[in-house]
Amino acid sequence: MSDNRRRRAWARWMLSAVVLAPVALLAPPASAGTTGVTAGTSGNLLANASFEEVGPDGLPASWSPLFAGSEKYYSLDDTDASDGARSLRVRDASTTAGAGLRPARVPVTGGTNYTFSMDLKLASGVLQPTVYFYDSAGARIAQPYQVLRPALGVWDRQAATFPAPAGAVSAEPVIYSSSVGTVDGLVDSVAFAATGPAPQPPAGVEQDLGEPIAGITNAGAGYTTDSAGRDIGVVIGGGSPSTFSAVDIVTGARLMSRTMPNVIMSWSFVTTADRDIYIGTQTKGEVWRFDPDDLTLELVATAPFGQTHLWSATLDDRGRPVWGTYPDGKVIAYDPATGQWQDYGVQVEGNIYVRSIDSDGRYVYAGGGALRASLTRLDTHTGEIREIPLPPGHDADTFLYDVTVSGGLLFARPTPSTDLLVYSLAEQAWVDVVPQVVGLAVSPEVSTEDSGVRRREALIVPIDGAVIAYDLDTRQQRRISMNLQGSAARGWALMELGTDGFPGTSVVTATSKSIFHAWNPATGRTAAVRADAELTPFLIRSMATGPRGDVYVGGYGSPPGIARVDVDSGATEPLNGVGQTEGLVAHGDHLVFGTYPGARVYTYDTTRPWDPATNPVTARDRVVSLGSHQDRPLGWASAGDVVAIGSMPDYGQLGGALSLFNPSTGDLRVFRDVVKDQTPLALAYRDGLVYGGTGIWGGIGIEPTTSEGKLFVFDPATGKVVFETVPVPGEENVSALTFDDDGNLWGFTANALFKFDPDTRTVVLRKTYFGVDDSKIYATGRELFWHHGKLVGTSTGRLFEIDPATLQMTVLQTGMQNLAIDRNGSYYYNRGSTLYRWVPEPVAPACDRTVTGTHHGDLAVSAGTTCVRNADVRGDIVVRPGAGVLVEDSQLRGGVEADHARAVWLRRAQVRGAVSVSGTGGWVVLSGNRIAGSLTCTGNDSEPTDRGEPNSVTGDSLGQCAGM
Repeated sequence: MSDNRRRRAWARWMLSAVVLAPVALLAPPASAGTTGVTAGTSGNLLANASFEEVGPDGLPASWSPLFAGSEKYYSLDDTDASDGARSLRVRDASTTAGAGLRPARVPVTGGTNYTFSMDLKLASGVLQPTVYFYDSAGARIAQPYQVLRPALGVWDRQAATFPAPAGAVSAEPVIYSSSVGTVDGLVDSVAFAATGPAPQPPAGVEQDLGEPIAGITNAGAGYTTDSAGRDIGVVIGGGSPSTFSAVDIVTGARLMSRTMPNVIMSWSFVTTADRDIYIGTQTKGEVWRFDPDDLTLELVATAPFGQTHLWSATLDDRGRPVWGTYPDGKVIAYDPATGQWQDYGVQVEGNIYVRSIDSDGRYVYAGGGALRASLTRLDTHTGEIREIPLPPGHDADTFLYDVTVSGGLLFARPTPSTDLLVYSLAEQAWVDVVPQVVGLAVSPEVSTEDSGVRRREALIVPIDGAVIAYDLDTRQQRRISMNLQGSAARGWALMELGTDGFPGTSVVTATSKSIFHAWNPATGRTAAVRADAELTPFLIRSMATGPRGDVYVGGYGSPPGIARVDVDSGATEPLNGVGQTEGLVAHGDHLVFGTYPGARVYTYDTTRPWDPATNPVTARDRVVSLGSHQDRPLGWASAGDVVAIGSMPDYGQLGGALSLFNPSTGDLRVFRDVVKDQTPLALAYRDGLVYGGTGIWGGIGIEPTTSEGKLFVFDPATGKVVFETVPVPGEENVSALTFDDDGNLWGFTANALFKFDPDTRTVVLRKTYFGVDDSKIYATGRELFWHHGKLVGTSTGRLFEIDPATLQMTVLQTGMQNLAIDRNGSYYYNRGSTLYRWVPEPVAPACDRTVTGTHHGDLAVSAGTTCVRNADVRGDIVVRPGAGVLVEDSQLRGGVEADHARAVWLRRAQVRGAVSVSGTGGWVVLSGNRIAGSLTCTGNDSEPTDRGEPNSVTGDSLGQCAGM
């Protein structure tokens, strides 16, 4: 895979894991894309837009620093340009301060859209173009911004559109780096031009519902002591943002903590001779140094040699921290004494991960993966790399997940196997296998004495958690008193705790919940301390509407796992006990959901309380694994008696699966490669058939063999695909599907909407809205729903509505992902770890006929929408299925009966009879009325609303209208 393709492949995975910056607005939302005028285009308001002219300060002429000190982040570059001979280099490694370069103010007109576009060639990071708008008095009245995330390593034109607020007369389009992110790259051919009138702000209100999933999940841990001998552990709670904590291992007390906005999680911690801990992180490749004496963190580097994920670390014989990396599968080293980095290069061609690493001094052993599990020995003095073949039987393993050197033996755990392989460095041969091991590492060598027998042993954690002491000489095993309760060990250390029962050296490790465990080989005593590490909010990975119209959200890199949102109050309830939730679907009274890794599928009976021990995790409720080398359950649909699941395969593999799971019986049928070498991403069900949209990508680490996503039709009765087509030529992923009320299938790719006729099996309509590079976008995070007669969806960070008649798109919010619609008709989405709710303003239906004055007898509404305004109706109003009614400021001598109406609006009316509204597909608005009879509402798609004007009801208020 080329460097650019590899980075693009990772970008699509990590859009779900990178915090999407909210759009700070004093005007309608800015929108981002890949269009825009170029520097030489007519209408560009910027001077020296290609930076060819040099000013006296060495910066581009007609441009100046936004703040004092900003100039050090910007320079002219004559080695590479997209237009002309020069470009602008932006290099900002600070995560606490931003920098900006601005032109002279340019004239603007309030109420007009302006597009700020530029060519970008970034080695790392993102750029945050910002526009300062000023009024006639020179006061700044708005400063919206957008985050641009171009493909790395190539020139990529990016654009963001900003609406000028009312009263704006001038603007400064600022090339801004952001105060929390870093960037290194080139900018060229900048343009700022009017692109049309600004749209009216959408009708509705956004509500911040907070961070529903919080906890502590540390992928790794570090161990050191301060100058006073205090034993210190450090962890990073992965989240959005992540949080660093240093704790006292003996007491668990928190010594310090710090938010790390550019870090999703961290697996690699290594302690140097001076007791400092060096930490490698994901997803921007930041390297940090922790000083245990000062209790401080210092940023050392960002993405050394372009490596954005530093997975595992060790020390070489010169005391240098050495890391294994992604996306190039390299080994790299850092010398703290000189500040110099060394790149030892790719370890195994085709493997984009070095996932685990350890050393015995001069030689570094690296466990790689993606295409296949690999083990290499690197001579850090000469740079020589030698691959060590794995023993027979491990050809199908994709990763060497753990590598540890202890007492002359090398321990390696391939996956998906659970065997721990033992290799003698002296014999240069595989000598033993320890089965059923959870990992993630083996302890350092420790001297023990049991029943008068002295041994050299290392500790190994089996799946059942009861730790094994492994004799490094005889290879015998014995159980000891330490038990991690099924958790993996997050690093090991030999420490002198100095407490009762723990004389001399003890062996210390931690689990992913920041619980530190200690075992003393002299006394056999154990201890466990839950550290007071600061909790962190988890990125929201998935969401869906539950069986009764509440909303459920799933967390990334968690447990806790899931939270339920009470859509009436907005309160959230954590449902702890499961892992990273990739997708969810309502199926009867059950919520069925799937987790990564291993594509495990759970069934939660929502009529009973959540209990991790009994519901959903019981045999009765059918926890299954899809198997068939599937890893991420992404697409979901309730399909009659079964749930249809589309899944992505393991790392390094193509060929996802369509699975049919019956939660009542536990029956599971898995159909792999229903569309060859593609992954089913979106599913819909109608009339006994499953409709699916596919993407061309498989697991990380393998290039696709196809170029266009497909739409397929699958017959569960025969287990066969009966039809497939490319609905939008050129698009890589078909990742959202929904049916309308008339049985038409609508779908969305990254950029385009299409309509499919299931009867003729033809695509009857296509419309392109965006122009983004589909391969940069993760295959999920796009949704499409049919709701109240319109399409509601998400793509490329936009929440939108589409009128199916005109195909007009209205963008409601930007910088967001995921989507669920509750029983009240509100839209839920997230920015990073924060959950938001968009409450649309109900729009009154257009009138097909209007009744005013006196109307004698009953008024029947059989078709279209009838508006009754300032009328006296001397009878009942009866609304037939599919019709709509709007009654305002009128007197009704009878009642109102509406059955499966399109919409029912009753405002400021006096009703002498009863009001009954059932099965309405659109809005039900009942506000400010005086009703002498009863008020009954049942089965309406959205909860009836009074829009803040209570009704006076003499009779009973029942069903959905109880309390109105």
